Amino acid sequence: MNSVEAPLRAQAGLDVDTLGELKARLQAHRMDLLGREGQLRARLAAEDAATANTFVAGVEGGAAAEADDEVIAMLHHDDAELAAVDAALARMADGTYGWCTGCGEEVGVARLKALPQAELCIACQDVAEHRRGH
Repeated sequence: MNSVEAPLRAQAGLDVDTLGELKARLQAHRMDLLGREGQLRARLAAEDAATANTFVAGVEGGAAAEADDEVIAMLHHDDAELAAVDAALARMADGTYGWCTGCGEEVGVARLKALPQAELCIACQDVAEHRRGH
């Protein structure tokens, strides 16, 4: 983002104070995710990581490979979470935050306070989850 950011404007039923609070939470979550990503990548790069070895044998090798798979899964999850946070911050910057990207209705203050990166209203989220089979 620019070093000089435009001031927040009320949007989608959210007052400026609530938007500021949600923006601060998103930015803090973003920093947490980036820090965690660095730690997870360092774990994968460690000498005892199974993915760094050309040959891993026995039970210890299986456990190390499983641990690496878990770290990789966490990285994928965190990458998706970071993308959602960045998208929410971009919507805040362009004035579309709080509006459902599915139907265009308000996401709702309570939902955004619970999940600031939410881009879908509850109804559209239910449809999306049903389509994915959740």
